[in-house]
Amino acid sequence: MYKKLKVMLPIALFIMFGFVQYFGLVPSTIDNIIHDNIMASERPTADNIIIVGIDERSINEIGTWPWPRLFVAEAIMRLREMGAAAIGVNVLYNTYGAVPEYDEALVYAAQRMDGLVLGGMGILEHYQTAGQMLEIFDYVIPFDELANEVHVGFLNPLPDPDGVLRRALTTMRFGDITIRSFPLEVYRAYRESMGQTATEDIPLDEYGRFPIRYAGGPGSFRAMSLWGVINEEYAEAIFRDAIVLIGPYAPGIGYGNYASPLNHSIATHGIEAYANIIQNFLEGIFLTEAPWWLNLAILTVTALVVFLMFGWLKPLLASIVAVILAAALLLGAWLVYSRLHIIISIGDILIFLVVSYLIHLIVGTLYANYEKQHIKGIFGRFVAPEVVNEIINGNLEIQLGGVVKEISALFVDIRGFTAFSETNPPETVVEMINRYLALTSSAIQKNNGTIDKYMGDATMALFNAPNDIPNHALCAVKSAWEMKKDSTALQMGILDEYGVDLQFGIGINTGTAVVGNMGSDFRMDYTAIGDAINTAARLEAKAEKGQIIISDATYQQVKQYVDVSDLGIVNVKNKKVGIQIYSVENVK
Repeated sequence: MYKKLKVMLPIALFIMFGFVQYFGLVPSTIDNIIHDNIMASERPTADNIIIVGIDERSINEIGTWPWPRLFVAEAIMRLREMGAAAIGVNVLYNTYGAVPEYDEALVYAAQRMDGLVLGGMGILEHYQTAGQMLEIFDYVIPFDELANEVHVGFLNPLPDPDGVLRRALTTMRFGDITIRSFPLEVYRAYRESMGQTATEDIPLDEYGRFPIRYAGGPGSFRAMSLWGVINEEYAEAIFRDAIVLIGPYAPGIGYGNYASPLNHSIATHGIEAYANIIQNFLEGIFLTEAPWWLNLAILTVTALVVFLMFGWLKPLLASIVAVILAAALLLGAWLVYSRLHIIISIGDILIFLVVSYLIHLIVGTLYANYEKQHIKGIFGRFVAPEVVNEIINGNLEIQLGGVVKEISALFVDIRGFTAFSETNPPETVVEMINRYLALTSSAIQKNNGTIDKYMGDATMALFNAPNDIPNHALCAVKSAWEMKKDSTALQMGILDEYGVDLQFGIGINTGTAVVGNMGSDFRMDYTAIGDAINTAARLEAKAEKGQIIISDATYQQVKQYVDVSDLGIVNVKNKKVGIQIYSVENVK
């Protein structure tokens, strides 16, 4: 049966993933992660693309955005004088301003700057394709006098569902008219200004988009302050024959900031995204999606390797082959991306590989897992979890007897619980004791202790048994201190609701004890016995509410880590000689 499963499961998975891949049923999340973290990388940004930012400095000087249009008009005129080849303004001036003179100044600047591009906005009722383009039912453009003097390109982005802008939307249809995007219009205006022909060979998907080959993330393009341009702070040579993009370059303003594949944590300003798209146009190198048949061919080759892996290899060797195969797929996809600029969709192929391997691993180890669970089912009834793991790993003999070793023992009891249990119904008592025991258990396990047993509302824990841990005395004290701190909120809630003050009393002692399996041949208990254990129990009995008492033996091992109050020498039950004890006030 096991051998048949090793053959049939990969075949079934291959058929299933072949359909999934052909019909595009797998979300692009994995492909996006691979693209953003492995494929996409920075390269030098174009020297002739310059951002003139509506930045914090300009806002501090001029005032809160939006500004009077005079300032943008002045910037356009100044850039024209310095020889800018094309200027794109990432601002939508679709209405007249409050001051007609400022509108006139903007129109005047537009009349004198041939390569000026302003933004429009296409209104999409829904994403409906028209040929290879999205169809819009309205197009918002600059006010009439201004629109007649400039190029207009739509500012609509089309980010992926995760908010990352990976594709550039270049064209849309408005009735019988094809309208172009803002970056495409800027690029065309630049080519026209330089006496060159704009490329028309742009590979687009069904929505009129192409994958953006980002050159840089936030802050990678050369940027100047608009205020500095107006005040003639920059040399003319910087802007001569350049593409200048004017737009929001400060947090909280503009028509949208987007995460880029190069940086998800810091938003890329819209003007920076446009700069990357324009650089793609200038370079004439575009990313394209691999055809479906190429992705299917890669899936087929991967499936053949998986068949061999399932049929001949053991789980350990199969895992090595799976890792090598995954690395080969990623390397191959990266080489095709970087050399041929083709995006291969290997996300579903990697999912196929991972799912196949996991199924192989599950089927291959099913019997071994069954045996381990069988052991846990038998011995977990009378042995602590840590001891069960030692048995399964072959590190502990299942027989009566023990060893002498130094340990730290911790006893914790809930002070005031008897009074609480006498005045509340059993279900409330059980709920409350479980909440307190959960606190003690969490603190003990967090500090590598072993829960030996629960005794009503008390807990006994061992540190340094069965597993050896360094600084076991400090681990015990830290565990007790966390119990005290973490129980404060619970204590105050119970005090408010029930009028009963429930707090831990804790005792800790360090010393040698006999640790091992105690009992009979048919019923054993892994525990520790000896004077060190009894002393820890006696210290817990002396602890007041919220008090942690430790012996001198424990204190000598932790004194550099704790602040204590000296409680002097006390006599405890069944000991002829008094012992020095301390109250823990703080753990450093």
